[in-house]
Amino acid sequence: MEEQAIQGKITRITDRRQEGLNYYISFLVWPFGVMLAALRHWERPWSKNVFWIFCIFFGFTFIIAKEGSDDASRHAAVFIDYARSDLTMRELWSSFYSVGSKYVDIVQPLTMYLVSRITNNPSILFAVFGLIFGYFYSRNIWYVLGQMKGKITGIVVLYILTFALFIPIWVIGNFRMWAAAQVFVFGTLPYLLESNNKRLIWSVVSVFFHFSFLFPVVILLLFVLLRDKLHIYFVFFIVTAFIKEINLLWVDSVLSFLPDIFGSKISGYANPLTAEIIRIESQSYNWYIQYYGEAIQLVVYIFVLFVYFFSRKILKDFPDLFTLFCFSLLFYGCANIISLVPSGGRFILVGNTFMFTFFIIFMTLLPKIKGLRVLELLTVPALLFFCIVALRVGMDYYGLMTIFGNPFIALFNIDSYPLISGIKRLLF
Repeated sequence: MEEQAIQGKITRITDRRQEGLNYYISFLVWPFGVMLAALRHWERPWSKNVFWIFCIFFGFTFIIAKEGSDDASRHAAVFIDYARSDLTMRELWSSFYSVGSKYVDIVQPLTMYLVSRITNNPSILFAVFGLIFGYFYSRNIWYVLGQMKGKITGIVVLYILTFALFIPIWVIGNFRMWAAAQVFVFGTLPYLLESNNKRLIWSVVSVFFHFSFLFPVVILLLFVLLRDKLHIYFVFFIVTAFIKEINLLWVDSVLSFLPDIFGSKISGYANPLTAEIIRIESQSYNWYIQYYGEAIQLVVYIFVLFVYFFSRKILKDFPDLFTLFCFSLLFYGCANIISLVPSGGRFILVGNTFMFTFFIIFMTLLPKIKGLRVLELLTVPALLFFCIVALRVGMDYYGLMTIFGNPFIALFNIDSYPLISGIKRLLF
């Protein structure tokens, strides 16, 4: 009997390895379809790697505007300049964190330089961006999936999709900021939920992707010192929700303690003129772009109020989840303040990531809490609205090649036509 059990276990392991190999081979034929199929079997160990490889393929087929002032086109232009220049590694390295230098981050320019020594094709660069971003992105999604304890309902799937769309793969056009966000989450979640101190190094590494992650690291350090002060964090979370404006000149003076190498960057973010430009630009967006983020904030506040007033006593029986809730309140409150600075609103998305990790685990771990089902149903319209708009935004960055192509075809066929443009042409 024991030999049969061992043989059966070996057979199952062999079958799963063969199953994974079949998916990897099939990926070469139709990446998008295989990626979707892998999501259905997310519990398989190879599924996250299939998703990761798709992120690389997405980067390779990522649509870069030929002309424009967006981050992706600027990165492509700088990359081509690197490829044509005689810049040495020593010269590049000496420019990092030097006064007057434009480089206050290391990872992106270093990646661009190394790739430029091999090729001048921006598609290869964005494939490498997809490789780096996709690793942390896939691991964060699967980490949250692995923390779920109970039944996965349709509403839970919607929450997971929303979580995945906060910082999706198509934001690699702004690689520095959003790769930093994924790296920070990658390091912080295991610390909060498993007391994994070793992973905190990744939280610090996020600063080398984007210097602004000094602020999340400081928030994390503050939490490490204060620990689980639920009532203080909750009051802070609520109070910051009503702060509507902040004196940017005051912010500039407060942050003057930072090294001079960050001076120009800080001045740019805390510049009232920059704030006015961003405000005017935001008014030109379609209405759904202006409000889909607010829909998620509404869900966050409703869910937090429910947990605090009706479930906090039960939550104390689950110390790790309680810790995550406390940190999420502190981080979100700080993000509310930072969001009043131009471009600071991006930290709300990072705060959403922690909040929704808590919501997903809470919903699957404690599904029978009175009133939770009603709360879930009430939040569905807002989540659907957010997901639809987020997917629509993504259509500006990929085309038919990403959906129907494969690596072999993509090598010889550069698709520069966004999917949304094709849809609009068909409909209108």
